[in-house]
Amino acid sequence: RIVSFVGKLIVSKGVDLLVAAWPLVVYQVPAARLIVAGFGGYRPGLMELTTALGRGDLAAARDIARQGRELEGGPPGELHFLAAFLDSLDGAERDRYLSASAAAMRRVHFAGRIEHDDVSELMCVSQAVVIPSTFPEAFGMVLAEAACCGSAPLSARHSGLSEVTAVLSPAVGADLRPLLSFELGPGAVRDIASKLAGWLSLPDTAPETWRQAQLALTAVAQAGFGWGQVATGV
Repeated sequence: RIVSFVGKLIVSKGVDLLVAAWPLVVYQVPAARLIVAGFGGYRPGLMELTTALGRGDLAAARDIARQGRELEGGPPGELHFLAAFLDSLDGAERDRYLSASAAAMRRVHFAGRIEHDDVSELMCVSQAVVIPSTFPEAFGMVLAEAACCGSAPLSARHSGLSEVTAVLSPAVGADLRPLLSFELGPGAVRDIASKLAGWLSLPDTAPETWRQAQLALTAVAQAGFGWGQVATGV
C-alpha cells in the first residue's frame, strides 16, 4: 500500500499536511507506506516534523507549524491548517494518534530528487498520489500523470488541480468521486487521511471496483491529457 508525493519540497506544496495525516492513515491501514520524492528548502523542516511526530512530541510539531515559512528561509508565517489540526487533538483521539505515530513515521520515506524518467515507475507502484498544495497551481500535471499510471489522484480542491479533477471524476462512480479531492481548511489533515484510507482499503473490500477505477482513470487521463490529445490541440 504505497502512497506518494512527487514535487518540490516547499511550504506551498502542503506536504506537512500529508505527513501529519499519516498516523491517521496507518492506524486504519497498517501496511501503508508514504514515499516523498523531491527536493527543496522545506525538506529539513519536513524531516524535523516527521522526527517530532515519530517520538510523540506534539509540542515540537506545533513549534514547526508556528515557524512555517521561516523553515525554508522565508518570512514568519504560521502553517494555519497544520496548527489547527495539532491544536484540535484531544482525549481518546490524541491517544490513538500518538500510539500510531511512532510506527507511522517509520513508514515515511524521503526519496530525494528523482529524474523525470523515474516518475512513472514510482507512480505505477503507488496506489495513490497526493498533491496537497495550499497555494494555487496553474495546472494539475501530477494528477494527470498519476491517473495515466493507474494511481488514484488526491488533491486539494482549488485552482488548476480542480480543473484536472473535473476531467477525471466521470471515470469513477459517484461513491468514489469524493475521494479525488479534499477541502483546504482546519479539517484538511483528517480529510486527507480519511480519503487515503478509502482508496487504500479498496483492493481488500472491493477489488473489482478498485480495478475498474484504475482502468477508467487511466483511459480518461490518456484521452484527455495524452500526447495525441495535446498534438491535436496544438
